[in-house]
Amino acid sequence: MRMKFCKGFTILEVLLALLLLGLVFFAIMEAFNRGYLGLGQAEDYSAALLLGEEKMDELRDLPYASVTNSAKAPVSGFNNFEREVLVTTPLANLKQIVVNTYWNVPNGEKNVSLTTYRLNN
Repeated sequence: MRMKFCKGFTILEVLLALLLLGLVFFAIMEAFNRGYLGLGQAEDYSAALLLGEEKMDELRDLPYASVTNSAKAPVSGFNNFEREVLVTTPLANLKQIVVNTYWNVPNGEKNVSLTTYRLNN
């Protein structure tokens, strides 16, 4: 006696379909997670850049002789950021000013560096 052909899905077909749906769902969630982390990194980079520019503006308003080094220190109001100023004199009456802004990331520390020159006139 022959078995009649039954319509429907076998358990193997159902398991394969669930596996494929799970992989697709995982890929979509991973893409979302990476995008979210990338957005946070861009925000931190922008904040560090603005904090560096703010310090450059402060230094621009100081007299030439008052522009000096400052050690790495936390930025008030921004818990995750630190800033330092490095001043060198490559030529007489010319100062090179470098403002480094640092922030913490899960695998270490990142920084943004801004450089300008100031002439004693």
